[in-house]
Amino acid sequence: MLESRSRLSRSGIMLAVAVGMGLSPASAQPAASGADLIATVLPEAVNIVVTNVEKTPAVAGNMESHTSVKQEKAEAAGFIIDPSGIIVTNRHAVADAADITVILHDGTRLGATVLAAATQSDIALLQVHADRPLPVARFGDSDKMRPGDPVFLIGNPFGLQGTVTSGIVSAVDRNTTQSESTSFMQIDAPLNRGNSGGPVFNAEGEVIAVGTALLSASADSGSVGLGYAIPANDVRFVVERLRADGHFSPGWIGAHVQPVNADIAAAVGLAKLAGSIVVAISNDSPAARAGLSVGDVILKVGDKAADEPRILNRDIAESGVGSTIVLAVWRDGALLAMPVVVGQAPADQGATKIALPQGPRQGPEMRGDLGLVVGPITEDIWRKLGLTAPPNAGVAVNEVLANSVAADRGVAPGSLILNVDRQPVASSSDLRQRIAAARNERRGFILVLIEDQQGLHWVPLPLPA
Repeated sequence: MLESRSRLSRSGIMLAVAVGMGLSPASAQPAASGADLIATVLPEAVNIVVTNVEKTPAVAGNMESHTSVKQEKAEAAGFIIDPSGIIVTNRHAVADAADITVILHDGTRLGATVLAAATQSDIALLQVHADRPLPVARFGDSDKMRPGDPVFLIGNPFGLQGTVTSGIVSAVDRNTTQSESTSFMQIDAPLNRGNSGGPVFNAEGEVIAVGTALLSASADSGSVGLGYAIPANDVRFVVERLRADGHFSPGWIGAHVQPVNADIAAAVGLAKLAGSIVVAISNDSPAARAGLSVGDVILKVGDKAADEPRILNRDIAESGVGSTIVLAVWRDGALLAMPVVVGQAPADQGATKIALPQGPRQGPEMRGDLGLVVGPITEDIWRKLGLTAPPNAGVAVNEVLANSVAADRGVAPGSLILNVDRQPVASSSDLRQRIAAARNERRGFILVLIEDQQGLHWVPLPLPA
């Protein structure tokens, strides 16, 4: 359910940023109209009305039982990818629908059926039958999009059909707890219900993402200008598989990663910025069986660089289930070639918690020169993090001193420290030992695996002299 903000023309986009660019009002140029471009792509987008039926058995004393039937309508959006009437939308928008109606830009209403849906991705294909060929949207290259690039969205918020909103790419390669295998594009826009499945266009009128989820202050509130979209390159791959096979079974190895930044590269001894670092390994997964471990840096899949998680995940997904891929892995200052037999992703992989390293959960509080005060993990802490059970290792961050190294790197009270420099941490004593070992090795950083409200991620902490 996504939308955005910009000013557009057929040949390009000009943002009105006179103040931000340091221009005086006299020298600022008016933003070019995007009306011509919008008029061209509006017929490629569709509005979707979904009817869901809820049946509730009702029994009153000894009277005959009756079933209460309740119909609810919901709005969504989509876009046409084939003139014969094949439409892309979000799977969650049409899941379990009793009736689907697609409304074209000219107001034509057509009944739709679900051709195929990807259980491992929030993408579905619909089929409608029109009396004429339908206009088709073009996919763009989402890997070329950068933060600050203008985008616009066409959707059906609150049933307001053909609504156009605009904005910019706020970030790329965002991961969420809803999906551990998909990296989202974050866009800046007023996002509202009814935009799910809507196309996100670039300045050239190409679809570069599919609006999928809004972020809001509560379940009942509306847009706060933050939302996620599935990048077009990922969508295109899923769509190709759905059209060819009728289902989508991506390759999966069970390694969950984050990008390597300059500090992480320095902490693990990489000479240059490269790769994706492993934050967790799913139990009994292909990665676990191949010997991959937390803290490894995956540099390549075969001969393809894996510098961004979305590229790594796509390369693995595109590998056939049962095939063997060779990962180039950086571990403890050495480059390893690790063959991994690709498996099929479990259906619930995006909704389950990752198993954490095992070990005892006790230890006295400590305060180090990193500015951390830590102690045992209490039930209150792990419940606040949304864990269904306490981790079997780690220490809780009870306090972060102001103006400290940890505070500067975003470590917050209530988070958990699970691993330091690829070694599980079971107590505050373990943490002291890891810091001391790094100092003895004259290293400038320690690499800390944190569990917080954003999930699992590595944080490189510089060691003060």
